[in-house]
Amino acid sequence: MLVSNMATTLSGAGFFWAFLSMVTATLCCTGYYLPYWLHGTMLNATDVYFGTFRRCNYPRVDDDGAVVVVNECGRYTTLADVPSLSWQICAVVVGVGCGLLLLVGFTAIFACCISDVVSKGAARVGGVLQLLAGVLVAAGCALYPNGWNSREVMEACGQLSQAYKLGTCRISWSYYMSCIGAVLSIICFCLSFKATRGKSTIYTARV
Repeated sequence: MLVSNMATTLSGAGFFWAFLSMVTATLCCTGYYLPYWLHGTMLNATDVYFGTFRRCNYPRVDDDGAVVVVNECGRYTTLADVPSLSWQICAVVVGVGCGLLLLVGFTAIFACCISDVVSKGAARVGGVLQLLAGVLVAAGCALYPNGWNSREVMEACGQLSQAYKLGTCRISWSYYMSCIGAVLSIICFCLSFKATRGKSTIYTARV
């Protein structure tokens, strides 16, 4: 009796797609979580860093009424505490984009080891999700500078700081990681169309 065994495996481009998918997800998620998007200084030239929902080193009034800088990193308690509406939107859209990239990345890695995890159609859906994620991350990166006119940023970047105008601050490396991740997600989208081989039919004789 002839038995048809239909199997779908990743192509050579598919293995590269899986690897690049995880690299892209790692870059975006790391850039999103670490608060090194914007670098400024305040009291006594202390370095201050801002992310979308976290910051490092912030001023606090001590028991004597003096303003001191607390040298630690932390996140804002709620989304409403994030000092700019643009940053609040940025935190949400980039977070959603990172979640999509992680979902596709882990699925693609599993497909390297397990048959039939990703079909040709599923790979294309994954690519579309990566394209959507890239657009969300890129939109967040484009929107982030619109929040440079907030009070907290002006304290670290000077009164010349305005929307899309840095003042005395400079862009830091987490922001660049997120931007690179957004570009790579578009490359992943293109690779997803070549990620799988066509279904092959294997016939075996069974007595």
